Amino acid sequence: MRIGIDIKCLRYNNSGIGRYLISLLDELQKVDLENEYFLFSPHEIEYPITNKNFKLCPYSGKFAFQKKIPGILWQQLTLPHLLKQYQIDVFWGPEQTLPLEKSGCKKVLTVHDFVYKRYPETMRKSVRWINNHIGEKSILKADVVAVNSDFTKSELLHFHPNINKNKIEIVPCGINKSDKPHTENSVRNGLLFVGSLEPRKNFKNLVKALEILDKKGIQVTLSMTGPKGWKNSSENSLLQNSPVATNIQHLGFVSDDELRNLYANSAAVIFPSVYEGFGLPVLEALNYKTPVLTTKGSVMEEIAEDCGIYFDAKDPESIAQTIEAFLNEPQDFLSDKEDKRKAILEKYQWKNSAKQLVQIFERLERSRGGAA
Repeated sequence: MRIGIDIKCLRYNNSGIGRYLISLLDELQKVDLENEYFLFSPHEIEYPITNKNFKLCPYSGKFAFQKKIPGILWQQLTLPHLLKQYQIDVFWGPEQTLPLEKSGCKKVLTVHDFVYKRYPETMRKSVRWINNHIGEKSILKADVVAVNSDFTKSELLHFHPNINKNKIEIVPCGINKSDKPHTENSVRNGLLFVGSLEPRKNFKNLVKALEILDKKGIQVTLSMTGPKGWKNSSENSLLQNSPVATNIQHLGFVSDDELRNLYANSAAVIFPSVYEGFGLPVLEALNYKTPVLTTKGSVMEEIAEDCGIYFDAKDPESIAQTIEAFLNEPQDFLSDKEDKRKAILEKYQWKNSAKQLVQIFERLERSRGGAA
């Protein structure tokens, strides 16, 4: 079977979807030694190939302007012809959009979340337009819609109540259990925030919570890591002018090794996002036995279950009280939850998700006939 994958997001692989795709591609190269994979992009992509059946297929147009067109235009105008040229049997779109033109193959679409429906004001206009127009049509065109959680499945059914439920598959995010930090201190210090600096991540309420604690004489250090984000001028202003600014270190994008060390040496990960499709930092924190303080009533509760500590993310007082209670905890919060923590990590592994994707590809190949 010949499988095509749109990997254009790897040009910016520090994004959440970029990390997601790299993790699954790495595992697909290990678990599938039979099928052929063609990785399509409008640009040259640096991604290590370790499986002889995987091939990078950067598009090289005849004219200079063809190399500069936006990725979504390349996907809609050029990629359908490449899928026919390479005789692709099954195509996977991991970025929530598919080429809409008929291309003779079955199509799998990954849907990560419905931010563009729930919190449209937190997105760039261009990304919002793409999701509302190309993304929505892609959901209807897909032969299989792969969602990352029960929560995202419920969102999909809410916004598409007439969708064929048989074409929905839950393919969760995961961790690599073999990932270990290079350095692990005996004493863990400070809180860690992992995520882009954008409104949906709720950084402003987190800073307000730290200010509340500061007024009570409780000094809390916070390390932040992640992409710059967008629509964050107010967040940046707050970060610069807050009375607790000196206790906050913005590290920006860090390497995977650096991130592992941060997870392993922080007292806790704090993740106050108001909306996620999965919430990968919660799972990654548990992988390093690091307690998680996060949003109640969210997908993060689905992932962490009773291994998480929850607050009302819209209330800085609630966040502050939860941080204070955690800091006053005389023993390791996760010490009596080890069996549960291990069960969660066993449930969410990239290896298992990659195997599930292969099963989906092979099932679609068997059902081919009148592919669109």
